[in-house]
Amino acid sequence: MEKEKLEHFRTRLLKMRDDILTKAKKLKEDSYTLGTDGIQDMADAASNTYNADILMSISNNDLRLLKDIDHSLDKIVNETYGICEECDDKINEKRLEVNPVARYCIACKRQMEEKGL
Repeated sequence: MEKEKLEHFRTRLLKMRDDILTKAKKLKEDSYTLGTDGIQDMADAASNTYNADILMSISNNDLRLLKDIDHSLDKIVNETYGICEECDDKINEKRLEVNPVARYCIACKRQMEEKGL
C-alpha cells in the first residue's frame, strides 16, 4: 500500500482511538455522578445501577474496538496493514475505508461467517 494511503488510515485509526478514549473518560466521569443528586428511593437506585451497567457494557465494546485499532496500528508499523490474515491477499481499500480495522478480505470473511466463526 502506498505511504500516503497508510498515513491516511493511520490518521483515521488514531482519531478513532482518541474518540474512544475521550468517550470512555466522559462515561467514567458520568458514572461517578450517578446517584449523587440527592435522596434516592429504591427505584432510583435500581435505575442508577442499570445505567452504570449500560455504561460499562459500552466500555467493553469500545475496549474490543480499541484492541482492534491497536492491532491495525501495529500492522501499519509492521507493513502488513491491508493484507488479509487468512489468505494473505490485499484487502480492498474500499473495505478498509468502511472498516479500517478489517482483518480479512471479503471472500475470507464470508467463508468464516458461513462456518459460524
